This record gives sequence, structure tokens and C-alpha cells, in this order.
Amino acid sequence: MKQTFWKSVLFLIFLTVPLLIAAQGTVTGKVTEGSSGLPLPGVNVIVKGTATGAITDIDGDFELLVPSFPSTLVFSSLGYATSEVKLTEPTVLSVTMEESATGLDEVVVTGLASSVKRQNLANAVSTVSAQELVGTTSQSTVDGALYGKIPGVNITATSGAPGGGFALRLRGISSINGNNQPLIIVDGVYYNNVEIPSGLRFASGANRGNEENSSNRLADLDPNDIQNIEVLKGSSAAAIYGQRGNAGVVLITTKRGKSGKTKISFSQDLGTNKIAKRLGVRPWTAESVESAFGPVDGPGERALFEATMAANGELYDFEDIIYGNTGFITETRLSATGGNDKTKFYVGGSYRDEEGIIKNTGFDRFSLRTNIDHRISNVFDFTSSTSYTRSNSSRSFTGNENEGGLSYGYTLAYTRPWINLFPDENGNYPDNPNAAGNSIFVRDHALNDDTNDRLVQGMTLNTNLLRTDTDRVKIVTSGGLDYLANQTYVYVPETHQAQVRPGPGGFIAVGKNNFTQLNTQIIGVWNKEAMNGALDLTTQLGVAYLYQKSNLVNSRGSLLAAGQTSVDQSVNQVIDQFRSEEKDFGYFGQIEGNYKDQIIATLGYRMDKSSRNGDPNEFHGFPKASLAINMANFDFWSIESISQLKLRAAYGETGSPASFGSTFTSLGASIIGIDIGQSVVGSKGDPFVKPETASELEFGFDLGIFDNKLSFEATYYDKKVKDLILTRALPSSSGFTQETTNLGDLKNTGVELALRAFVFDNENFKWNTSIQWYKNRSEITRLAVPAFAQPGAGFGLGLGTFYIQEGQSATQLVGNLNLDGTGTKPTKVGDVEPDFQMGFSNNFTIYKQFDVSFLFNWKKGGNNLNLTTFLSDLGLVTPDLETEEGKARLLMPANAVRFVEPAGYFRLREASIHYALTRNTVNSVFGNAVEGVRFGVSGKNLFTISDYSGYDPEVSVNGGTGLSTGIEVGSYPSSRQFFFSLNVNF
Repeated sequence: MKQTFWKSVLFLIFLTVPLLIAAQGTVTGKVTEGSSGLPLPGVNVIVKGTATGAITDIDGDFELLVPSFPSTLVFSSLGYATSEVKLTEPTVLSVTMEESATGLDEVVVTGLASSVKRQNLANAVSTVSAQELVGTTSQSTVDGALYGKIPGVNITATSGAPGGGFALRLRGISSINGNNQPLIIVDGVYYNNVEIPSGLRFASGANRGNEENSSNRLADLDPNDIQNIEVLKGSSAAAIYGQRGNAGVVLITTKRGKSGKTKISFSQDLGTNKIAKRLGVRPWTAESVESAFGPVDGPGERALFEATMAANGELYDFEDIIYGNTGFITETRLSATGGNDKTKFYVGGSYRDEEGIIKNTGFDRFSLRTNIDHRISNVFDFTSSTSYTRSNSSRSFTGNENEGGLSYGYTLAYTRPWINLFPDENGNYPDNPNAAGNSIFVRDHALNDDTNDRLVQGMTLNTNLLRTDTDRVKIVTSGGLDYLANQTYVYVPETHQAQVRPGPGGFIAVGKNNFTQLNTQIIGVWNKEAMNGALDLTTQLGVAYLYQKSNLVNSRGSLLAAGQTSVDQSVNQVIDQFRSEEKDFGYFGQIEGNYKDQIIATLGYRMDKSSRNGDPNEFHGFPKASLAINMANFDFWSIESISQLKLRAAYGETGSPASFGSTFTSLGASIIGIDIGQSVVGSKGDPFVKPETASELEFGFDLGIFDNKLSFEATYYDKKVKDLILTRALPSSSGFTQETTNLGDLKNTGVELALRAFVFDNENFKWNTSIQWYKNRSEITRLAVPAFAQPGAGFGLGLGTFYIQEGQSATQLVGNLNLDGTGTKPTKVGDVEPDFQMGFSNNFTIYKQFDVSFLFNWKKGGNNLNLTTFLSDLGLVTPDLETEEGKARLLMPANAVRFVEPAGYFRLREASIHYALTRNTVNSVFGNAVEGVRFGVSGKNLFTISDYSGYDPEVSVNGGTGLSTGIEVGSYPSSRQFFFSLNVNF
């Protein structure tokens, strides 16, 4: 019986083993690119429902042990449509992959050396493709092109001048005194987005460098070079970037080459630039002139009014004279892309020339880019990204000043429209009897220019140390250089009215500014498949180093020799120099576990030290953790109509060191031997200052219906910032003017919702639409000192300012009011933060030839402090002063509540219609040399509905840093643009 038993066992084993062997098998194959037929390396090949996979080699070949049959292999690669192949047995495959516009949306680069499928993300990471960025209409700058396209991102124009000037805020205010602009990384290079003061304030009388109408230097990056942008909005996503990620991170990937024959693309845009909104002229009559200026001056002003009407038949419309120029815009682009199985390249060049709505203002940019990808062997491959930009701006004179006679907004607020300011037959400009300057003279002869030369170089070397069926190990070594040479030039002739009487006799300022930024990182990445391929583990460890150096030299002179335009020809000369050197160093590690694309968890930690901290050798830690659960990927899921239901949660911390020099106390001048009451007058630093630290908890879910033709994303976040570095004024008795140190905490909470639908998707008609809705609420949760007006963030409690107060919004506007008759006290009069913001976009394709697109923005609530109206009220030229509302406003005290206005709006941001010639038409007209021709018309800022009385409810007079939004003083008006575009592909 024993022998019979063992014989039976052996017989069963003999029958079972072949079945077990047949249950698994090796699949080999080659993957090629659809349009060229060339091998496609780096393609991910995954057994669906598992973490078992392989990557195609340099020849596009792969080999994969499939654990069981039947199975499905999933092929995915950045920029290509994912394809699936069902298998019933081991075989040899030949797979072709086609380019896909949505392929970019499938793989998201969120870390320093790793990527993740969007379906597995545990954070709300927003992606903007090249088509979304510049596919509708021509764009001057990257930040301007992002308007209304990302939930949770608030963008404010700090100037309407060509070449931009924008403030980006990701999920509210991250710092009161420091930088609120996100960290920008372009192809792995830390990109300097600095605003550079020119010294203009010393001529205009403005108080601060951020009031000089400068552009931020993201303007040097051509938006047409960009392939996609990924925005890590909160600390839970940006924690891996440590103490540079407090305000979020913007990852920009530029266009790269593709295997196949060389393709050449040519584009030409022609456009116009006109003021978007006119305020108009007060409807004067002889009687209203005399009444407005009273019994003393009224009769004389009436006589001037009547003389002008008799001579010209109309008054001078100085708004039209200064802001009424129709600027011409032209942009030419040429690029080539191609490559083979080892080397791919992208080469592009562009030139943009944009005239402003003020004569003699404009912006031009010449840009060259070369991106190369080369696979040396199966072990080594590298990428190189090189760009050179030469840009020039002429921004003239707008914004805040103190009777310098230069800013158009100031001058026009007092200039009466019956005064002739045009030059006589000898070229002599008359004095303006109502203001400190003649705005026509300033437009024609004064200069406020800058020139920028910029080189950005990025390099990455990948070393594949190990590649087996279950383990892949590589070393990623990368580095970047960003070098910017900036020159500024401000010139006010000695014949300018304010310079002659009683002024300094002309003014000139020349700036020579250099910025060098280096970053490098070395990262080891280990990908491990466990549990027979069901679990995929990705571990990375690395170090990062950042070095920044700047040298700003500003030479100024006054009392110029007649006709001279250089500093050395002035009598009174001053030279300012600011030098800084910063070093950051950090360690980081992260492990990600992916179980069958069902449960994805990540743990990470970064330690950073910075020379800007009180203790430059102290490391500060920034942890992160996240969890995503793809419910629709579980075996029990049976609702076929719901293709995705992902629950996600994430936590992370980021930091922001103090600004350079905050650890030191600056000393003012004193006279030795003379008792002046105090020996030290300056800014009090804090040698023990700690970095600001943000911690964020984020929850959300993603829902996809009907194979993701309808998708919905919802996110709630709670972001807390501790150890706020604040600057507050000190009484002179302290011996200091102000101090900068850790004084408080704040928090931001918000909701982000995004809905996207492919409503129709057939051969002759396609329609996709998206809606984005978001809101944010900020609050100062702790303040270690009494409430105070933030220096440099307003115009004092008399006219209105941002006010730092525990328990109140960080963006509240406060002024001194006497509401109860007991005396004036700081009182909230408004808040620049809106109730919510929304974007609504639609794209239609009709018969594969017509493309129609439009983007609406809606901002509900929020206030601006309109001090331009305050000035024009003082000058009695505000257009509405004949109305009951205007008359009532003149009777009100000139305080903050009088000039706070609702700043909500509804705007058609972009719209276009393009037509693509059919293939037959192209061949018959141009032959086989041309592959496609597309042309069309488009526009930006086509109309705006708003109760705001100023030029634009999106306004900031204080530049892009700190609390910079919601205050208007004579800003450069925004414009409406129209374009004709032609694209030809060879």
C-alpha cells in the first residue's frame, strides 16, 4: 500500500509540473515609435495588476517573465499613448507606440529622481501641457500664461508693462516678510526669478525698491519652449525640496527630441496691443470748471478752459495721449527635432518684439535652446539642456512716487485737460502748472530700461548599475548653472520740470547686476519587486547642494552737465553695492511602496542647513508621508462605469530661511564726540533666527467615470506656518529703526475642485471642457508682539495698509477710523483675499480642421485699495465726480475706507479659432516638403465685467514679493491683445 501511495504521488507530480510550467513563461519583444519605426528605449512594460515589469533597452527590446496566463501587458512611456496587449501564452511581440497629447498627463515627475503615474498620486499635483499653455494664443511670459489654468494658484500682475511683472501665490500666503513666490526648477536647474531694482525711486521719490515697476526674471524663459509644467502647490508635495519649497514648487520641462526623421516647425505671430479699459475724462463745462476750483482760482481756470475749447474744439484727453498707443507685436519661432535610437535633439530659436500701450515702451526677447538626449550604452545615458536669452525692456515711469513728476498715474491725476503740454515749434515743452512734471516730456525723453543676458545649463547623467528581473539600481547625477547679467539704465534730462525747479538738475542711474546660481545633486535609486511582483518598492537616497551669489552695483548721479547721459558727467555721485553669498546643503531619503496599483504609500525625510539661518551648521528636518488607495483597482470592484476612485491623504513639511543679512544688525552713521541722543540707528537683526516652517495636511479623492472621460478631483488642505519672520518698526528710543525676527504663526485652509469632461470624441467633432474652483482662507494664529502695520506693505494707517493682527486674516486691509466717536483706531476696511476663484475652459475640434478654444475666469469677492482714485480726487479730475456717488465721496474723510473697492471680476481671458489645411490641400499647394499648415486668430483679455473703477482689478504696486497684491497707485494699465498666427511644419 505504501508503494501504491508513493506511485500515485509521483504520478500526480508528473501531471502537475507541466501545468505549473505552462502557467508562467517568458515574453520577449521589440517596441518601436509609430511615426518613424525606430526602436523606442525606456518604455515601461508592466504585467497589469502587478508590479512585475521590465524596461526596453537601447534597441527597444525587452524580456519579461510573466507569472501566469492569460495576462495583459501594459506599455507606457512619457509622451506616448499607453497600449495594452493580452496574452494567453509565452510569445514574441512587436509593439508600436503612437504619440499622445494626453501621454504627458500619465507620468508625473514629482520628486528629485523619480516619477509616478498620475493615477497613483497621493497629492493634488496640477499639470499644464504645452497646448494648454500656449496653444490658444500667443503668450509673452510663463507666469502670465498660467492665469486661470491651475486650481489653487492666484496670479496678480504687478505691472501691465510688456515683459510682465507677476506675483504667483500657491495656496495663499506662505510668508509675511519673506518670499511668497514658488521655487522654479527648469529641467533640473534652480531658476532665479528675482526682481531687480534700478534706482528709479531716487528720482521719483518712491519709498522702496519694490515700487520701481520691475519685471520678475521668469520673463527670460520662452513659453513656447515648454513641454509641460507641474505645480506642487503645498508642503505635502514639495517636502522633498526642503527649505526652498515653502511657497510651493513649479517644475518646468522643456521640449525634447524624438526619434525619427528631422522635423522642422516654423511659427509667426502678428498682434496688436491696446489698453483694455479707459477710465474716461470728467465731463467738464465752463460752469463746472469755475465751480470746482472756487471763487479764487475758478475764473482763471474757466478762462483757460474756454480758450482751449475755442482753439481746439475739444479738451486734451491725456489718458488717450499717454496710454492710447497701439503697440505692434511680432514673434517668430523656428525649431527642429529628431534623432535616432541613441541620440535625440531639440533645437529652437525665437524672437519676440512687443510694443506697449505707452509710446517708447516695449519688451523684446531673443532666445536659443538646445536639448540633447544621448544613450551611451545600457549603463550610461545623459541629457543636456542649454538656453541663452537676451531680453530688453523699456518700461517708462508708472507706479508710486512722491511728487517726482515722472509717474504718469501721479501726473495725470492732477493735470487738467485744458492745459497744453505739447512742445512748441522749437521743441520746448511747457511746464505743467498742476503737477510736478510734464507727462509728454517724460514719455518722449526720459528712460527706464534694462538689458538681460542669461545662460542656463543643465546636465544629468544616469548610471544603471544593476538590472535584473526583480532589482534595478541606478545613480542619478545632475547639476545646473543659471547665470544672469542685468543692466539697468534710468535717465531724467536736466530740462525735466521737476529737475529744474528746484530739482537736482537731471538724474541718471546705471546698474550692473550679476547673479550666479549653481545646484547639484547625487541620488541613488533602487527599485525592488517583491511578493512575486505584487509589491514594487522604490527607494532613493541623495544629497543636494545649492550655491547663490549676487553682486548688485548701482551708480547714480545728479546735476548733469547739459546734454550728458553718463554718471561721470554729473556733480553729485553715489555708488551703492549689495553683495550676497548663500549656501544650502541637504540630505534626503524616500521610499515608495506600490501594491498592485491598489495601495501606494510614501515616506520621506529631508535635512537641510543654510547659511541664511541663525546657526548655519544646524540641520532642520522636513518629513513627508502619503497614502493613496485606488479602490477601482481592487478585485472586489464591480462598477464598470467608474474607472477610477482614489482616496488620498498626505502630510509634509517645508521651510524658508530668513532673507540674506537678517542675522546681522546694520549700523547707521554717527558722529564721534557729538551727543546725538543715540549711538546706533539701523535695523536690528537676530543671530538666532530660525527658518519659517510650514506643515500641511492634505486630503482628497479622484473620481473617473466612463474610462475617465469624466473626471473629478477634490482636495482639502490645512497648512500651518510656524516661526514667521516678521519685520516691525521700533521706536527711536530703542536705538533701532526696525527689527526682523521670529514673531508669529499663520495658517491657510482651502478647497480645490477640478472637473474635466471629454463630452464628445468622435471623428468629426471633439469637445473637452474643464472647470476649476478654489478658495483659500488665511489667519494669523499667533503674534508675540502687539498688532502692527507691516512695513513696506501699504501706505500707513491713514490711507490703508496690510495689518498683522492675531486672529485676523493675513491679507486684511486696515486704516485708522473713528467709528464710535471715541477717537481713531486701527479698523479693518477690507481684505484682498477673494471668496473664491474659478476657471472655465472649452476646446472644440470640428472635422479635424477647425479648433475653437476659450477660457473664462471668475473671481468672486476680495478688495483693492484704489489710491489712484485718491490722487485724481485730490486733483478733481476723477471721471465720476459729476455723479452723486462722486460728489458724496468728496465729502468723505480721505481715509482707507473711502478708497476700498470690490475687486471681483468675470473675464474672457483667452479665445481663439484656428484652421488646419487638409493633407490633400497641403500636398497640392506645397508638395511633399510641407506636412501641415495651420493659421488662425486669437485674443487675450477680450472683456472684463467688474465693479472695480480702476484699470484692472488684478493689481499690485509693490512687486511680487511679500504682501504685494491689492494696492493700486498709478500702475501701468493692462492691455487687450489680438493675434494672427501661422504655423508650418516640414
